[in-house]
Amino acid sequence: MTEFESILQSVMYHDRASIYRLVPGKAADGSDDYEDEETLVAEDVPCKLSQYGKDLLASKTERALSVKIDLRLCCARAVDIREGDRVVVSHHGQKFELFAGTRFVYPTHAEVSVRRSEEAGNDGD
Repeated sequence: MTEFESILQSVMYHDRASIYRLVPGKAADGSDDYEDEETLVAEDVPCKLSQYGKDLLASKTERALSVKIDLRLCCARAVDIREGDRVVVSHHGQKFELFAGTRFVYPTHAEVSVRRSEEAGNDGD
């Protein structure tokens, strides 16, 4: 980690993330069928969750109102977040369950597009 990255981490990365990834695993009954298992790949990762664009997508069905919002997660370049990973972020006393999209790597940090998708009324705590 460069000196600048260290400063960036101490000044900006006040949130923490746990990263989960689906990996192939054997079926519970031991057969040759394989099922994906969710595995914790990183925990307590310093990061910064922020809004941008603030596009909120909502759709209503007979049963519920579904709300989707795209957010941005910034972290160190070395953090391995891949498309489709589930990322649980603790942000100022709130907990957000997000799914990773495209990752952009810059000389100083990485930015990951993440999406929060849930039924309205679930505050994420």
